[in-house]
Amino acid sequence: MKRLMMLVAASTLGLAATAYAQDKPCMADAARLCQGIEPGGGAQMQCLKSHKEELSPGCKKKVMQMKIKNMENKELQQQEQGNPPPPTP
Repeated sequence: MKRLMMLVAASTLGLAATAYAQDKPCMADAARLCQGIEPGGGAQMQCLKSHKEELSPGCKKKVMQMKIKNMENKELQQQEQGNPPPPTP
């Protein structure tokens, strides 16, 4: 019984760690590539972008999603201000 409880606890912790890693896919990359750079303010994201060839697949996907979201936000702000969006490359 004790062994079964330990097995259930271990598998639950494993699932939690996997879910957390999927939620924060760049944490390990940031720790490895951007030591000493505190999160927040965009410095860590800039560091990750400068190491784009060294990023894990999950982090590359997250960085690309952030880039797209930032572009969409800038376009929305320009539309709200009455400015036409910049031409798409």
